[in-house]
Parts: sequence; C-alpha cells; structure tokens
Amino acid sequence: MGISMQMFFLYFVHDMLAQTKETRDASDAVALLAMIGQTAAAVTCYPVGLLSDKVFGGQRRMFVYTACILLGSGFPLLLFCHKLGQMIYVVVLIGAANGIYLTMDTSLAVDTLGTDEKNENEDENVAAQLLGVWGVFGCFGSALGPLIGAIIMNTVGKYDVDHGKFYSVEGYRWLFTFTALFFLCSAYSLSYIRKEGV
Repeated sequence: MGISMQMFFLYFVHDMLAQTKETRDASDAVALLAMIGQTAAAVTCYPVGLLSDKVFGGQRRMFVYTACILLGSGFPLLLFCHKLGQMIYVVVLIGAANGIYLTMDTSLAVDTLGTDEKNENEDENVAAQLLGVWGVFGCFGSALGPLIGAIIMNTVGKYDVDHGKFYSVEGYRWLFTFTALFFLCSAYSLSYIRKEGV
C-alpha cells in the first residue's frame, strides 16, 4: 500500500519543489524520477537475492525488515526536499529499498508456502492457492493506498493551500507519515510467520 503513494509525486513536485527549468513541467520531472527509482530497484534485486541465498543461507525476513525501515524513512525524508536534485537522492533510496522489498517479499512467500514430501501434490495445490491469495492482497493494497491517500490529501491537504498549488505542506506531512506507518506495519506483520529459517 505504501509504495503506491508515489502517485502523489506529480503534485509534490508541482507544490513543494522550487520551480526551475527541470521542474517547470512536473510530469517530465516525475517521469525522470520514475526511471531513476525503477533503475535503483532493478539494480538491487539480483545482488540482494544472491546475498540472501549465498551469504545468509536463505534468510529473507531481515532483508524485508531492512527494506521496510528504509522505505518507512524514505517517504518522510521527501518533506526536506526543496530541489529536484535532493528528491533524486531520496528516490534512489526508495527505489533501491523497493527492489529489496519486492525481491525478498516474493521469495519469503514462496519459501513459506513450501511442500511437504508426504502430500506433495495436495500441498502444491494449497501452496499455489495461497500464493494467489498473497498476490490478490498485494494488488488490493496497491489499489487501496491511492484511495486512502486521496482522502488524506482532500481533507487535511486542502487547508491553507497557497495560490497555484494543489495541496498544502500539512497534507504531504500526513500522507508521508501515513505511508511510513504502513511500511512499519508491513515489517511487524512478518512476526506472524512461524516458519523458522526464513
């Protein structure tokens, strides 16, 4: 749910960053930020998978915890950005952390839905169904995040809005704090995984 809050970057660039040649067209700036964030995610995926498998013996949970902490701190850091260059650094952090999160979260789901050798066929069907449920809830969160974000921004963010801006600083404070809270909740939810060694 938290990473879907990136959809508000267009408004953030327009409302909060100093207007320069690079930010005059906020959609161009957001396209650049998206490319940088996705590149950072792609660059971290493979190395973190190797590190998890080869060095840490298939441990996934600690990487997801780390990614949630980085993501949870990355979004509030945006509030201190006043120039596009500053935001690029934060987007690299968020993108890299998202790459770690997606890689390890998927691996963790697959690892915890393993099969039992005694009932291999039955367990494979159950594991496939549970992986499907995991995927549905991932999509549900991604769809729900922007809806909740829009409610926050259209209630809190509409107070004391400067002329020519979409939302106020207070709205972004609430939005990014809420986003950080969801990443911390995501990390906490891992404590319910009972399987050892993941």
